Amino acid sequence: MSSLPTRRAVLAGAAAAALGACRTSGSGAVRVGFMTNLTHTPAIVGVASGRFAQRLGTPVESRSFRAGPRVLEAIVGDAIDIGVSGPAPIVYTHARHPGLLRVLSGCASGGASFVVGRDSGILGPGDLRGKTLATPQIGTTQDISLRKFLRAHGYVPAERGGDVTVHALDAATILAQIGLGHLDGAWLPEPWATRVVMDAGARRLIDERDLWPDRRFPTAVVITRNDFALARGQVVSAFVDAMAAEVERAIASPAETRVAARDELAILLGKALPAPLVAEAWPFIDFTRDPLPAALDTIAEDAWTLGLAPRSSCKTLFV
Repeated sequence: MSSLPTRRAVLAGAAAAALGACRTSGSGAVRVGFMTNLTHTPAIVGVASGRFAQRLGTPVESRSFRAGPRVLEAIVGDAIDIGVSGPAPIVYTHARHPGLLRVLSGCASGGASFVVGRDSGILGPGDLRGKTLATPQIGTTQDISLRKFLRAHGYVPAERGGDVTVHALDAATILAQIGLGHLDGAWLPEPWATRVVMDAGARRLIDERDLWPDRRFPTAVVITRNDFALARGQVVSAFVDAMAAEVERAIASPAETRVAARDELAILLGKALPAPLVAEAWPFIDFTRDPLPAALDTIAEDAWTLGLAPRSSCKTLFV
């Protein structure tokens, strides 16, 4: 199984990504990409408020994506300059293109859970045999987390001859299928984990933070290409400072930041997330400027152990 497209596919995907959602543009602008997830709130709000552009002293062009691999395709294909992504696409890209990427900052930790249907019969790890589970996409951060969890408890996915079926489904389909009882559970990011609990009557079996030392693991990381960092070092340094300020703002003023994030996501997604959903999901996310390099290395090792990526060390991402 290939966990990352070929370079030709990457470049083609990046070209398509360049035609995606764009809030501002301008000659010489710094092009920033992020996902439409609550874990990316500091980047989303930093762009929308104009504070990034003010701190950088240059126009900022933003593009939103629905999946982390698309962010990396855009980075590799030079469709954006700075991106925010989950760790899995970063480690896959780094393993195949060593020396291409540089991690600039953290953005968020936490914000992912294993939720199970109300009639699934799943009360703990011992109840997973024969069950049907899902993640948003093969090879995503949540996919690695679920497969690592299954492996740790002695299960093998059905596609490898085992006894637990794991599907890759978009989050909206997961919500519907758990509500209908056709799926037993799923490992999801926020706000989807909370939405499945609230709208489909599911139960949060595991807050993924409980599986990590100090309850900290990266779910949104800021990256750039090494060539961009070398060519525009002053801009990159200013962006790191701007991101740090937005993280601190999110921590210090959660209610204000939630409103700003919800308003901007309504524009990007074409529909506002319910305010109670955002409020309920918010405490499961820990915003941090720390990229948590040791945990990122653990994710890279997990991806290799699971056969999803070549073995690599993430240490050179921080040079």
